[in-house]
Amino acid sequence: MPRNSPSGHAALTALLKLNGKRCTVVGGGRVAARKIRKLLAAGANVRVISPDICAPIQDWVDTGAVEWVQRAFEPGDTADAWLIFAATNNRAVNQQVWEEGERSGRFVNVCDDPSLCTLTMPAVAQRGRLQVAISTGGTRPSWARQLRERLERDWEEGIDTFSSAARAFADEAD
Repeated sequence: MPRNSPSGHAALTALLKLNGKRCTVVGGGRVAARKIRKLLAAGANVRVISPDICAPIQDWVDTGAVEWVQRAFEPGDTADAWLIFAATNNRAVNQQVWEEGERSGRFVNVCDDPSLCTLTMPAVAQRGRLQVAISTGGTRPSWARQLRERLERDWEEGIDTFSSAARAFADEAD
């Protein structure tokens, strides 16, 4: 029986293909940087909206990997976003970002507030094409991260063998 999400509804876990998709991150601190790192790894087209940004985000801006709109969030800022993250330390701004995303039918993640998320980010263990997503529905991300770290340690020796066997099985099935 599926476990319920914080909203009381069963959650669906999915992996998104973000290559070339516009993703907007409102906020410029460490939490925003963690989200941006994952978005960039997925090939997303990232726009950051924040008056200030931390060093890692500045590095991405300097290399052209991320677009920076240097000001506070304004209504309409997420109009062209496929996926939205609110990662500010201001609840009112995060709420405003959530409401705008909800009205436009966009996926929204308000960091540290699972009640304002249509999307949560799992901890992902990955080796080659194999990905294992671990989620607590946004309620305990540190637990998911710890489990991912343990899984990666335990896999260190056996995952390559498993991946080869899975690939051979897939080739035989074709």
